[in-house]
Amino acid sequence: MVEEIESNKQNPHFTPNVSHKYASALVNIKGLGVKTFSYLIPEEMKDKIQIGQAILVPFGRQGLINAFCVGFSDYLPGDFKVKKINKILDETPLFSIDYLKLLEWVANYYCCDLVTVLNAAIPLKLIEKAAKTEFAVEFVTFDNATKRQREVLELLKEMGKTPLIIFEKMAKTTRATIKKLEELGCIKLTQEELYRNPLDILKITEREPLFELSGEQKTVYDGISKTIKNNSSAQILLHGVTASGKTEVYFKLIDDTIKAGKNVLFLAPEIALASQLTKRLAKKFGTEDVAIWHSSISDGERYDVWQKLYKNEIKILAGARSAVFAPLKNIGLIIIDEEHEGAYKQTTPTPRYDARVVARKLAEFHNCPLLLGSATPDVSTYYRALNSGNLFELKHRYNNAKVPPVSVINMQDYGRAAYKNVISKPLQTEISETLEKGQQVILLINRRGFATFTQCQACGHVIECPNCAIPMIWHAKDGYLKCHYCNHISYFPDFCPECGSDAFKISGTGTQKIEQYIKDLFPDKNVERIDSDILVRKGEHIRLLERFQKGDIDILVGTQMIAKGLDNPNVTLVGVISADASFNLPDFRASERGFQLLTQVAGRAGRGEFAGKVLFQTYNPDFYALESAKSQNYSEFFQTEIAAREEFDYPPFSQIIRLIISSLNNFRAEKSAQEIALRLCTMIEKFGISERLEVLGPTPCVIERINSQYRFQILIKNKLGDKGHQFVSSFLSKVIMPKDIKLSIDVDPLDIL
Repeated sequence: MVEEIESNKQNPHFTPNVSHKYASALVNIKGLGVKTFSYLIPEEMKDKIQIGQAILVPFGRQGLINAFCVGFSDYLPGDFKVKKINKILDETPLFSIDYLKLLEWVANYYCCDLVTVLNAAIPLKLIEKAAKTEFAVEFVTFDNATKRQREVLELLKEMGKTPLIIFEKMAKTTRATIKKLEELGCIKLTQEELYRNPLDILKITEREPLFELSGEQKTVYDGISKTIKNNSSAQILLHGVTASGKTEVYFKLIDDTIKAGKNVLFLAPEIALASQLTKRLAKKFGTEDVAIWHSSISDGERYDVWQKLYKNEIKILAGARSAVFAPLKNIGLIIIDEEHEGAYKQTTPTPRYDARVVARKLAEFHNCPLLLGSATPDVSTYYRALNSGNLFELKHRYNNAKVPPVSVINMQDYGRAAYKNVISKPLQTEISETLEKGQQVILLINRRGFATFTQCQACGHVIECPNCAIPMIWHAKDGYLKCHYCNHISYFPDFCPECGSDAFKISGTGTQKIEQYIKDLFPDKNVERIDSDILVRKGEHIRLLERFQKGDIDILVGTQMIAKGLDNPNVTLVGVISADASFNLPDFRASERGFQLLTQVAGRAGRGEFAGKVLFQTYNPDFYALESAKSQNYSEFFQTEIAAREEFDYPPFSQIIRLIISSLNNFRAEKSAQEIALRLCTMIEKFGISERLEVLGPTPCVIERINSQYRFQILIKNKLGDKGHQFVSSFLSKVIMPKDIKLSIDVDPLDIL
């Protein structure tokens, strides 16, 4: 489709604001999918219609439907009766042809249609939203003005063109006086578009200078700058230990990019971190040149930011995953901070895109460098950087602060004496000593709820979700059992549904239980919990972290949320309740994720003038990833992990494409999965590429049922690169599923659960 648009560029009538006869409209028709149709351009629209505009077009019995203008022509092949475009919904284009080419690449890579990607990339409410306008007042002349009116005019002349509502307050005047001055010709009133800036709430009045880089930071900065100079589209990894000052290196490179007349895209893994990052950027570079983009800004703010981006009026765009689709122009640098985070991957719904992968393609389109940063890089990212010579490392904390020592508590020795068999004596002692010094504590337990399963002591039956093949989680504070996959809620049963016994035992440990135990042990201290269950109110996460930063919270208990972005100099103790929990999942990335989580949370301690300590409670102290996390030795972990990946052909030595076939009927799901696998294997054998394109399965998913859907998976290990991906994509495009069977395609899946 983009090729068709590109061919139109050869036509001199392609340029916007020149008379055209027909427009090509991209529509999504039920039962037909993504199609382009030609429509006659009415005379009154011929000097207005442009590529990327949202338009309203007639389509059969469906009546008027939304579409996007994606091309022009002055003739049609054959003899067609063409309908007219009904309306231009927004005169400002929402995207350009280059932008459309990026979205088409995303659709092809993630094996979905273009309209699905358009719906994910372009907020549909942009079509409906109008610009907000306000009146501005401007000085013209003193002629005919009275003495009092001259005083008002003097102030206006000094202030220059000003929003009317602001000037009325500053001049302490009335709308009647303003109207009289307009009648006299002393002032001029104009109605102008008002930009709603999400950063206004920060109330930043003064800019902060960039920090002076340390010796190690300067060496790394110089190396990255030289690499970019030699290769403008280099993909670079900045691997720096926690608190090494990676952000200051980013800022210096951003400053260089802006001075070179280019713009910067800066991604953070989550909204809270993106908000913190944007605040720092605004302080350094000013609110006028910085914008933020994520799903929590209002529709009006999103509309205004989108328009300013398209007009190339923003120099730095910061945001979470979806910001990779914002129409930032003239990009000279893309930065992805905490690049190892799974939050960059959209897990549902389609398209299941990864912002890091899309950013790589975006950097290619703009011929600009991509800089990835992390203390615990993704194994594949580190491997690529190591082999390309584009790896730069900060091995010491800023100002040579010490990395906190990590102690491993073997719960096989300390478990019985632990409080409720969970909080060991050494951890209790360290918490007490830390609090006595007026310092703060972080405790990590990467599981929500109070108890992780409820079991009948008489027959062993575990209470499971009726929709999903997993145990229900007991939430003591709310008084119910909850499924963390489909959010089904039920109350605690009086009797076992299997044997009728009332001998239930709630087992396992979650954040709620740890919160309660810590409150029992330290009743005079302020203990708070942070996990996704408490994020009922918008911004609650940020408010809790601000209270913790101010010292209003002594002990913060939480899930992996607390391992990210916390830079509190008064935190000197980090305790991990069950350090080996993340290693026990049946997934090839389990060791990597566990290592990353432990290393990241350990890095929250001792970031100020006080030395820090870290304690890992575990029943498996000799596991290699835990040993590497204890010594904060990424290189050691990488060498062991990369050897295992190579032996079993996991990324980066292959690409994984996961097919999930699901249905309300278990037999139908399994049969469909077997048919797809058989057809795919037959094609692979026919082309003689079975050694380079391996099909595993189908097998039941680890979680066999979610939302009442039985699930089977096929894993494809692609060792043919782009050719293998195209082969699989071509095969899948021809697969037609029965209405009762759902096929989900996950390219580069985060997990295989």
